[in-house]
Amino acid sequence: MRREVNSWIYDPKAECMSDDERAKVQSERLIKCVNRMWEHVPYYRKRMEEKGVEPGDIKSVADLPKLPFTDKFDFRDNYPFGTLAVPRQELVRVHASSGTTGKMKVVGYTANDVELWNSVLCRAMARSGVQKGDLVHIAYGYGLFTGGLGPHFACAKLGATAIPVSGGNTARQITILREWKPEVLMCTPTYALHIADQLEAAGIDKSELNLRCGIFGAEAWTIEMRDQIEEKLGLRAFDIYGLTEICGPGVGCSCDKSDLIHIEADHFIPEIVDPETGEPLPDGQLGELVFSSVSKEGVPLL
Repeated sequence: MRREVNSWIYDPKAECMSDDERAKVQSERLIKCVNRMWEHVPYYRKRMEEKGVEPGDIKSVADLPKLPFTDKFDFRDNYPFGTLAVPRQELVRVHASSGTTGKMKVVGYTANDVELWNSVLCRAMARSGVQKGDLVHIAYGYGLFTGGLGPHFACAKLGATAIPVSGGNTARQITILREWKPEVLMCTPTYALHIADQLEAAGIDKSELNLRCGIFGAEAWTIEMRDQIEEKLGLRAFDIYGLTEICGPGVGCSCDKSDLIHIEADHFIPEIVDPETGEPLPDGQLGELVFSSVSKEGVPLL
């Protein structure tokens, strides 16, 4: 029996839209996004012109397949700030990928982008059972990586209390988990298992902790790993999804009723496409997942 948590809906108006309402919102935001990129992002305007597409051709979300794809090479070729749709001076924060396979993918955030990120993370955290007043132990890395700072500021918006532990120093992590008794753990699933193993090695029982829910992401993990984490730490585990180019964690998250990811599709429009042709695939077909982040100001992506 998995642990019960008191999940709740942070933004009912946005999260409970009908399919028709969501499509209308997506279409409105897509049209505005295309116009912004045409006017302010030279590389993407050139890509549209090469494909013979103009902003007036995009009238609804059904027209997404007409648009060219953005990929990692666009970030490389326009490094560091050539993907911006606003002047660099309007950014309040910059995050980036590790750059292990080449140049870092640099993503700038305006104040409105940070507020959007906070909002979608609040949806994910509420869906995972985080309550106002909870202590949230954040063991994701801080810095250019999005995993730490994203949840950190979302806690304030939600009304929870962030413990900015960051990664590493597992002995100190265990001291805080045992003595401060946070209700929520946020880290990678492999690090959660490492903490659990170190607790066991130290002879500390999970009953000495106060963890109710864990929000884990930034790497692939399995149902077997989830079950181990839940058993060893005595919490309910949730899967949070994100990617550096979009906004880091908060693009989607599982809930207490399903292990499937709920995507915040009013801001991040998902498509499943044929990886060879780029054409959209019907429901049930295996393909490549692509997103359009139609609400962001700093680096919108299509």
